[in-house]
Formats: sequence, structure tokens, C-alpha cells
Amino acid sequence: MSPKQIILISSIAMFIIAGAVALFFLDPTKHAFFPKCAFHLATGYSCPGCGSSRALFALTHGNVFEAFRLNPGILCLLTMGVTDFGRYIRSTSQARPYHTLFANTWLVIGLVVGMVVYAVLRNLPWMPFTSLAP
Repeated sequence: MSPKQIILISSIAMFIIAGAVALFFLDPTKHAFFPKCAFHLATGYSCPGCGSSRALFALTHGNVFEAFRLNPGILCLLTMGVTDFGRYIRSTSQARPYHTLFANTWLVIGLVVGMVVYAVLRNLPWMPFTSLAP
């Protein structure tokens, strides 16, 4: 690995750790500096990202089930991001070309369609869909 790649990987890892530490100590429901969802404020409906900061807060405290209840989509994207970052580290350490997961057109189309379907379902006023709202 080149020094440039080592600095990049270390910087990304430190940024992620700093964000996790900040979320561990700062509860999004109690601090006003966390951004409010503009879509929810304007329409009253939950977007696919609503509940993400609370889900990450729950995840930093080890409460995976609560994080999944608040926003299962963020856990899926977080898993994909960590997997992609691990693939990047492996490819740079083995001097192989790196191909991101998110360059796959069908994967991106599937994620967008899944997010739209999730956004519609979580706003339906009937059980069991009401449990999808954060």
C-alpha cells in the first residue's frame, strides 16, 4: 500500500470512530443541533431516512433490535458500506483493482426502489405498517 492509501484508510476509519463516539454521548432526541427531517417537517410523512440518527445512537449502545425497529434501511446501508470499505482495504493491500459495490447499476436501482417502497409502506395508517414509523 502506498502512503497515500494508508492515510486515506486511516482518515476514513478515524472519521467513522469519531462519529460513533459522538453519537454514543449525544442523544439525538435530547440535543437540538441534530438536523430535523425537512420532508417530515414539510409533509408530516416519514421519509426512508427518518429515525436514522436515533437508530445509529441505539446501535452505538449495542441495541441492535431497537436500531432495526427505528430504521432497518440504515442498517442495510451501513452493512453494505462497511463491506465495501473492507473490500477496498483488501484490494489495496493486495494491489488489485477496486470495484465498489455501488457501481453496480442493478444494485443501485434495487436500493432506490426498495427505499421508495419502504417510504410508502412506513406511512400507511394500518397495522402492521404503523410499526415501521420511527
